[in-house]
Amino acid sequence: MDAQAGIPSLHRQLMQHDDVLGYKFVPDLKVRIPHEGGGYLVKTNAAGFRCNHEATPKKSKALRVLVFGDSYTAGDGVSNGKRYSEILEQQLEDTEVLNFGLSGSGTDQQYLIFQQYAPKLEYDAVVISVLVENIKRNVAKYREWSDRTGESIHVPKPWFEIAPGGRLNLMGVPVPLPYKTEVAKETHDAMGELVSTARRMVNLLGPSFTDKVQKLTRFQPLPEYDSPDSPGWQLMRAILAQWVSELQVPVVIAVIPVHQHVEQTASYTNVRKRFDELAAASNVPVYHVVDDLWTHAAEVRRSFRFQNDRHMTPLGHKTVGESMARFLAPLLGQR
Repeated sequence: MDAQAGIPSLHRQLMQHDDVLGYKFVPDLKVRIPHEGGGYLVKTNAAGFRCNHEATPKKSKALRVLVFGDSYTAGDGVSNGKRYSEILEQQLEDTEVLNFGLSGSGTDQQYLIFQQYAPKLEYDAVVISVLVENIKRNVAKYREWSDRTGESIHVPKPWFEIAPGGRLNLMGVPVPLPYKTEVAKETHDAMGELVSTARRMVNLLGPSFTDKVQKLTRFQPLPEYDSPDSPGWQLMRAILAQWVSELQVPVVIAVIPVHQHVEQTASYTNVRKRFDELAAASNVPVYHVVDDLWTHAAEVRRSFRFQNDRHMTPLGHKTVGESMARFLAPLLGQR
């Protein structure tokens, strides 16, 4: 029996199971994905990442930068050539950028990608792009993946737990295969059901209405950043601290905001506090992407994401790539 038979077609078309990472892109893939932006082309290399370069041991230019992240880095919604990693490569002199972004992943999975691939490569710098929402993904044992056809599956993932003494223990490996959502045994309390129903009702009224409600209610999408002692932040901090401690080259932690932060319907204050505390403790530069995005007018900032899809538009990627290049260039000895 085909173990993949129950998995929705789009996920099966784009992803393949991985015992350590949970999943990754199908290698040597070339497929066009329907999207509100007109559709976009997904191309992967032999290693199974949306990268226009092969992950060869030797670099092909004077400098090589490795970029890790989730769907904002992999480029959901835009073709490979429109992503911030390609803009970054264009802006930096004699530099190739390898994009190891994995859609739907947490910082934990991204760290595992680094461990699995970076030791085999020559590289001169690392960009760890942390979508602030990853603080929720790191504590999860699976992701609920909703296919564009409307089908849903649970995709198991590895996770870390903090052992006594601060050591990270990897759990959930080998990672099980995905399974259909309807066979999952879920428990929901009454309040959780009420909140879920309310959220669905608001979403049905459209993105503009949702934005207005969030602004009026001072919606805080990520309360996990409110305290340095929250379990989510403790785990995020431990993963990043361990990761940067293993690097012998310049590294930048690029904090990718959610759209509520960019459009100022939610406060970014506590997110900044937590990452600045990490920067001070680990002596690693943290680049708050939102600072450069805030220099643009409100209507321009709204155009950095699609109308319905929250991912970045080509303009959003261009803006992030150019500003990230200005931050990274001095660390590479460039003007």
